[in-house]
Amino acid sequence: MNNRGYLAAGGSLIVLVLWQLVGGTGVLGPAIAGPVQIVAGLASDGADFYALHLPVTLASAAAGFCWGNLAAIGCAALVLTVPAVEKLVLQVGIASACVPLIAIAPILAACFNGPVTSAIMAAVSVFFTTLVGTLNGLRHADPVGEDLVRAYGGGRYLVLRKVQLLYALPSIVTALKIAVPAALLGTIIGEFMGQERGLGAALVVAQQSSDVVRTWGITLVCCVLAAVCFLVVAAVERFATPWAASTTAEARA
Repeated sequence: MNNRGYLAAGGSLIVLVLWQLVGGTGVLGPAIAGPVQIVAGLASDGADFYALHLPVTLASAAAGFCWGNLAAIGCAALVLTVPAVEKLVLQVGIASACVPLIAIAPILAACFNGPVTSAIMAAVSVFFTTLVGTLNGLRHADPVGEDLVRAYGGGRYLVLRKVQLLYALPSIVTALKIAVPAALLGTIIGEFMGQERGLGAALVVAQQSSDVVRTWGITLVCCVLAAVCFLVVAAVERFATPWAASTTAEARA
């Protein structure tokens, strides 16, 4: 372990110790639980409690993540092939990013059932990030490759498929990594709207019953879940775009 690793481990240990002192002494009030109490609460709730809620959240987040990102990539490709729609697509993307999720959640909950609401919330959460990342990647494609395809009679669609999408792949996967925690956040907010199952629904029940330890435990599980999903997408990135990693290493050198 290098010096940076020791510093990171030492900093994390200091934070945990201070957190435990604050939670154990109650100096900032009863709303803060220490790490020891949170871990004990997780053990007390057991796997059965989270097995009831975790799959529901994962299913909604995965559905929203897939559909939201597919829509974003499709809209970005449409902008490149039909430039006239760029203004409309960007306005829709900006609107999806600017409207507070908590404001549209009750409307969606009134129109759809619980899991569908959560999936739509996840899709809205990831749309703008992936749209911007994809557009940025598509527009930085190799102009020589584009000219070559055009010289052989290829149109906009063939240029997009043969050149632009390949060059945009690292940007797209990077956007997908950022979209992972956004999808989980959107899903959990959607589950606040009267659902019976899901981590968001369990979090609301724990807050209403003033179960501080369980509230912190569910929050910790959500954070760990987001981190694991992020690492999964990062592993896919290294597998799908190995040339991007080598290019970054060369640039740093």
